[in-house]
Amino acid sequence: MTSKISYIKLIRADIRHRGWLAALTGIGLFLGMPVFALLDIDSRSGGTAVAVDGSAAADAKLYMLEQLRGRFPGFISGSAMQYLAAAIVICAVLCALTGFGYIHSKEKLDFYHALPVKRVQWFTVRYVSGLLIFLVPYVICSGLVVAVGGANGILNGEVAAESAMAMLGGILGFLLIYHTCILAASLTGQTVTGLLASLVIAVYPAVVAYMYPALQGTFFETYTGVGGDITTALAERLSPAGMFVRLTEASGAGMAGAGMFISAAVLAAVLLAGACILYRIYPSEAAGNALAFPRTAPVFKVMICIPAALFSGFIVKAFMGIAGTRWIVVLSLLAAVLLCVLIEFIYQQDMRMLLKGWVSSVVSVAGVLIILCIFSLDLFGYDTWMPDEKKVSSIAFNPASFDVYFEYPEYYVKGGSPMVLSGGSSSDEEKEVLYRLAQTGVENLRGGMTPGELDLADSDSEIAEEYVNTVFRYQMGGREVYRRYCLGREDLREALDELGKSEEFRKGIFPVFHVDSSNVESVSYRDLYGIPASAELSGEQIGKLLDAYKKDVLAADMDVFIDGDPLGEIILDIPQGAGDEIRDTVDAADADWQWGIAGENGTVSVGSFYVYGSFANTLECMEGFGYTFRTEIAPEDVTAVDLHFSGESMRSGRYKELLSALPQDVERISYEDGAEDITLWSPEDIRAVLGSLEPYNAGLLGSQRWTGDYADIQFGEGVSSYSYEIREVP
Repeated sequence: MTSKISYIKLIRADIRHRGWLAALTGIGLFLGMPVFALLDIDSRSGGTAVAVDGSAAADAKLYMLEQLRGRFPGFISGSAMQYLAAAIVICAVLCALTGFGYIHSKEKLDFYHALPVKRVQWFTVRYVSGLLIFLVPYVICSGLVVAVGGANGILNGEVAAESAMAMLGGILGFLLIYHTCILAASLTGQTVTGLLASLVIAVYPAVVAYMYPALQGTFFETYTGVGGDITTALAERLSPAGMFVRLTEASGAGMAGAGMFISAAVLAAVLLAGACILYRIYPSEAAGNALAFPRTAPVFKVMICIPAALFSGFIVKAFMGIAGTRWIVVLSLLAAVLLCVLIEFIYQQDMRMLLKGWVSSVVSVAGVLIILCIFSLDLFGYDTWMPDEKKVSSIAFNPASFDVYFEYPEYYVKGGSPMVLSGGSSSDEEKEVLYRLAQTGVENLRGGMTPGELDLADSDSEIAEEYVNTVFRYQMGGREVYRRYCLGREDLREALDELGKSEEFRKGIFPVFHVDSSNVESVSYRDLYGIPASAELSGEQIGKLLDAYKKDVLAADMDVFIDGDPLGEIILDIPQGAGDEIRDTVDAADADWQWGIAGENGTVSVGSFYVYGSFANTLECMEGFGYTFRTEIAPEDVTAVDLHFSGESMRSGRYKELLSALPQDVERISYEDGAEDITLWSPEDIRAVLGSLEPYNAGLLGSQRWTGDYADIQFGEGVSSYSYEIREVP
């Protein structure tokens, strides 16, 4: 006979039995939300009032008010204080364990299931009472936080809406952990194993999602790491722990969109549905056992052991600072064996029964070994893979030197030069050139010239002098595939000579074609002195200068950009708001972080618009506006020169002739490795070395002539020193 006692009475009775938890939750949330918010706001605003006075105080208070408004929603979600986020997690765990922990006791389980109440009713009662124990004080404390904000003048319409989002984020975050623990309790027969299962379920999807790119990056030479957004998205959306962290942070910053809330709600619903189904079929004899369903033990053991062993291998290797990949194999296999023993002990709780699940142990260790063999031996040919040329719609490439030579306006939004800016070519001729270049990279890899070797090589090694790591992007319909190859500078030079014949290609890679002249607020230039000087130009003059520069870029031979020494560079100041149309396509949090590097006047300075001696149109235009690039440093403008010679240069006698021209009593500092620093103050000594100093410019493909020796020139204007390369005397 089923009881007709109402749900409300059962819920009230259950909450009374867990009154200590309700009181603890209320006190903890009260201290972590309104009390902390009040103290934080008072300390910040109070400090400002003491520090300044007059009109400066009003400006400072206004600035602090804006800072507090941006921080305020975090008082509700937990992003402004890690204690609150931890308190939400602890409340969720305690609510789940106190509500459903009875199923781990045979006596309690038999008692409750003997009562005339259906299992679904018990589940609903326990679930709702646990939810109310957290929800009621959390909503009340959220209201108190809002009241604190209103009393301090922080609250407005926008902040109120963001606070509501933060509260929703906190509730959904609680549900994620709450449902995870209930599901874990329904899978296990002991509280300890239930806690362990909760941890596994919370982080398992994230570990699996991140392990795949980690294996690729460790064992595959051509892996670029580009395209990891999919892995991150999967880890966040499928992992309760990842979703909790992302949700509380984003909602506290006012950046959580509808998609994130929907994803969290769906994941929470899936976890709850799974818990409810398992609870309904939970066997009474499971109480006291490690797992509620013994037949699943081997499956869970294999599923846990394989990624955990691989993860442990990476962690131990990183912690111990071990180089190479073979130790990952050894450490992962050792971790697999130890994990099998540990899991089997948890299952059996008897040292004599550790070999009972030997089949699943063998499968686990074999699974780890197979995965490591696939990646370490590259059995599927990841590194040597080349797409079918007919299926490729376009190819883009990006030598590492491009990131040093070019500076794109988009860099300040996206945090790096997008591949499309480095030569996305869809014409058959250009695509063929890049395809051949990629094939050369594969051949280099087979010959031992790998990107990893170049990454670790010394700057004066042969491979560093002759090769450049280059990323390729293959566009095949809606699919993008990235690979990284080690390419010779001469191969890249030949490819650039062919590609440079295309005007569209040059417009793609040179940053000046990505600048709207109407967005340029001001222009400055830097010449041999290395000191930026402002050019007072009108908007019309700026447009003419950029048009002249574009003509020179399109007309110049590619060798000029590779080997030429520029006279200087043009620097453009672009208002921060000029990138709004780009920022719309970027994640709000990332865009705000990147855009935060703008100057105090709200502009970003974009340089590296190099001017060469053959740029007749640009030089004529600059001279017409009254500005010229100095081609020599006047000795009378220099107050001191600091020369820095490496130990290798001193031992080899590379600068013997230059050093012999200096007097013996110059100021010197010698180091144990043979390196020397020499400071010159005398006008005669300064004049003797100026002819051997040139501003360092690596060129479009990087420079193999850099020796590590440099000079700092201090000018009479009191400007800070500027580094120059020391050239050998012919």
